[in-house]
Amino acid sequence: MKRLLSAAVISCVLIGSASAAQQLSTDDAIGMAGLMVCDVFYSDIDSEESATKADIIKKLMAVKYKTSIEDMMMTQTTSDELERYISQFNSSDDNQKKSLCAQAIQYTQDSSVASLGMR
Repeated sequence: MKRLLSAAVISCVLIGSASAAQQLSTDDAIGMAGLMVCDVFYSDIDSEESATKADIIKKLMAVKYKTSIEDMMMTQTTSDELERYISQFNSSDDNQKKSLCAQAIQYTQDSSVASLGMR
């Protein structure tokens, strides 16, 4: 149930409004979606490592809301790539999901996501 809810949230948050002037890049969309699905993934695991990862993800997601990423538009290509990413994540085993989460965290920490609202 949480995974289904997560996919719905990702769709709503990342699609953005039609009046938005900026396009959300495919990499940024996948990076943020990765954080969202990983937040759900790690919240289902009861361990200290998972709690630490979930805390990092929550902090990175808070940056997204401060930068107005939710107001950006997505191209159809980005939307299609995002769907493929979520499908890949959902069909992965736990080790693969942890690897995808590590990649999403690293991408978001290294990318310009924190400055999206100022581009």
